[in-house]
Amino acid sequence: MSKKKGKFDLSHMVHEGFVKEGQVLYFVSDPSKSCKVAKQPSGDYKVIASGEVTTLHLLAQKLLGQDPPGHASKWFRVEGGKTLYDLWQDEYAEAA
Repeated sequence: MSKKKGKFDLSHMVHEGFVKEGQVLYFVSDPSKSCKVAKQPSGDYKVIASGEVTTLHLLAQKLLGQDPPGHASKWFRVEGGKTLYDLWQDEYAEAA
């Protein structure tokens, strides 16, 4: 049984073990800019950058100065170099 490719959800990515709470994510265009995955009181996961809690999309928009071309998850990578988008796509490739 294959999974349908769903909407990107950072909380789902944490629950499935693709990223971890407290993990640092790096902005692809400028690795000196980063954020940390953090669990919110609601149980959802968002990112913290410069002390501000936000979504990946809003952070990408802020760092790029425009709406992110493609998906916002393409603009953040883990320590090993894979983008969140690649990790998300890998999940569905493995489930197929």
